[in-house]
Amino acid sequence: MPSREIVANELAHMLRQISHSDRIRLLLKLQSGDQAVNDLGEISGISPTRVSQHLGVLRAIALVETTIDGQKRVYRPAQPEMALWLIDGINFIAHRLSRATAEDISYAKRLWQSEAARTKI
Repeated sequence: MPSREIVANELAHMLRQISHSDRIRLLLKLQSGDQAVNDLGEISGISPTRVSQHLGVLRAIALVETTIDGQKRVYRPAQPEMALWLIDGINFIAHRLSRATAEDISYAKRLWQSEAARTKI
């Protein structure tokens, strides 16, 4: 079944690339609309240099797209559904989140879901 192997390899590659907590946070933050690197850094608490590096990884696997707006490069999710998929994934790992309370998990999901609802993914 070479097709299954190809698909499994591609999925594994994509999951490896998003497996950094900053990248997940950036993907979730981008669901609220197009953002420039400095804006993403400010709202996420990640240095602009790191934001740019992480976005480069996400762009290389086609999870984010860019446009140029004057002197700024603006990023948007290539597939906005990815953020919803990540939010839904919290249910699968909630039992493993020993450092987070059930309230913490619920609150994080509600925040991300409300951002998704505002953008009508």
